[in-house]
Amino acid sequence: MKSAKGNLKQQLIEFQKFSTGRSQINKEVISHTMGHVTRIMSGVQSARKSIKLSERMDTSNRPQATEEFWNNLKVHAKSLGIDLIGFTEVDEYYIFEEEMVGYRVKNKVLDNAIVLGMEMKKEAINQAPEPPAGNEAMRVYADLGAATVKLAEHLREKGFRAQAFHPFGGPVLYPPMAEKAGLGEIGVNGLLITREFGPSLRLSTIATDAGPLPETKPSAMRVKDFCKNCGACVKKCPGNAILAFDEKIIRENGKYLTSIDSEKCFPHFFKTYGCSICIKTCPFFKVGYEKVMAKASIKTR
Repeated sequence: MKSAKGNLKQQLIEFQKFSTGRSQINKEVISHTMGHVTRIMSGVQSARKSIKLSERMDTSNRPQATEEFWNNLKVHAKSLGIDLIGFTEVDEYYIFEEEMVGYRVKNKVLDNAIVLGMEMKKEAINQAPEPPAGNEAMRVYADLGAATVKLAEHLREKGFRAQAFHPFGGPVLYPPMAEKAGLGEIGVNGLLITREFGPSLRLSTIATDAGPLPETKPSAMRVKDFCKNCGACVKKCPGNAILAFDEKIIRENGKYLTSIDSEKCFPHFFKTYGCSICIKTCPFFKVGYEKVMAKASIKTR
């Protein structure tokens, strides 16, 4: 079991702050989006239940997770609609010190992490900051949340404890955990940049006692080498919430760096039903990782 270190604070999305004063067409889109919100909140409740189910398990005869087990788990994850999966140990510095969306797991986060990613469709995000982009984000929150709960249930059926942490919010910070799991690297926009989807995805995590974990290799994408000379998201952010590459906000623990001023980001996020401009303007989203790095003549492996 692992507990929080470093006084990491959470930022919670409050749906009642979304503006409703736009056109009737947008209101219809938002009505559809709120259907996803209902599924999100149901998924959060199911994820919280998985914590209790995990705590009640008798693991005296817990099996060992073999290479075959992990390969089968990856196949099962794909069948649930999950696009990316990575493995790493939980880092205590990425555990929030307070409750997150009702989770009560302080001092009870299991040692190993399965980090999951699901793509947000390009045609929807390209409409940012209009509501279709926010609708797509909410859809993926809901779909990935349901898949995360099901995959955690699958792990428990195999004899392992498994805590499902919903993509809408959980007790750990997802982007650095995903980076640690080799799924990509964090860009100046504070988002995980992946080879497959750029920053256009949502993340979740399952904490588990299944082990030993598969070997994780660093992504070696050199995203920050590109970001420091780009600045597209910094220039285009309507809330001026993204700091320049060398103007990081240092957390109290001194370990996790961010370049996002949430006090400036969130008001515009609420006003535009999810914004997503920092995704839409990112070259890794617009052009694709391989083409961007080739044009920039940055060598990767």
